Amino acid sequence: MRTISIRLDERTDTLLAAYCERHGVTQTGALKAAIEQLARAPAPSPADLAEQMGLIGAFRSAEGDLAAQHSARIKERLRAKGHSESMAVPTPRRSPAPKTR
Repeated sequence: MRTISIRLDERTDTLLAAYCERHGVTQTGALKAAIEQLARAPAPSPADLAEQMGLIGAFRSAEGDLAAQHSARIKERLRAKGHSESMAVPTPRRSPAPKTR
């Protein structure tokens, strides 16, 4: 079994001691449980990270929250692009120039 040393500031040391006393576990047991919980936690999605960073709802326009309407605006633009491409007149293909010797 491996032994490691960590340095805790006073606030973190107080939190750890209070947790151990409240739950009747050793510091080693509490830290092992915390590490196991961290290892099992799923990685946050980009949307979760944006929300944690306060980016969701941070940008507003006259029409409301830009982030909330982003998906609808993208779909609208794709539909418009698809419609304009389907209305375009195809250009005739040119036959390749004859080879000369």
